[in-house]
Amino acid sequence: MQKNFIKSIALAIVLACHGCIEVNSNLPQTEKSASPQQVQTLEEKYKRTCYADALTESEGRKITEKSNTLETAADKLAAAGKHKEAIRKYHEAGAAALNETIADGTVEEMENFTGDAEDFRAKNRPLIQRTAELNFKVGQSYAQLGKLESALDCFNRTLKVGILPPNDAITYLNRGDVYERMGSKEKAKADFRQAANLFKKHKLVSYQKDAEKRLQNLIKVNK
Repeated sequence: MQKNFIKSIALAIVLACHGCIEVNSNLPQTEKSASPQQVQTLEEKYKRTCYADALTESEGRKITEKSNTLETAADKLAAAGKHKEAIRKYHEAGAAALNETIADGTVEEMENFTGDAEDFRAKNRPLIQRTAELNFKVGQSYAQLGKLESALDCFNRTLKVGILPPNDAITYLNRGDVYERMGSKEKAKADFRQAANLFKKHKLVSYQKDAEKRLQNLIKVNK
């Protein structure tokens, strides 16, 4: 089980680098032989994930700019409200990050790792955090565009991989907002409560109050 856990985390890291994924090349063998209708259904589901606008493998391999440079450019686009362009640039940053990890042998090391889960996390913590941050930022832009299912998938992946404070709390807050907009009030309340607890832990009082206010507003509405 430990080995499978490590493999799943490694896969999540590689996939979350956003470049590189062709829909059909990423399907299990049983799904590759699916009917055209089944393939279409899978592709429709894919369009509602965090990778809805991911680069193809060939596009990802052509990225030559540094991942940090591309991520900074994406941050500027997001700050300017150009979220569609920002998402594309975040995917380019992810593809560049994947290219960099392939070039330095990190991906191969991850695939052949034989230690336990904690050793794996410790050894690959910078890449894990990078993965989580990119998912988080793409999710925020999808939420701004109203693509809630894609945003939700991004935030779920962010929390699964793990993200450093205070963005862990902000992710719960953002996911709670998405749940509320989707009509999932109980899930929204749970996330706002968790966000408030984490903000308190991080001593971010104004953010804590904001999360608590959102929680109370939802409780009032449901009374």
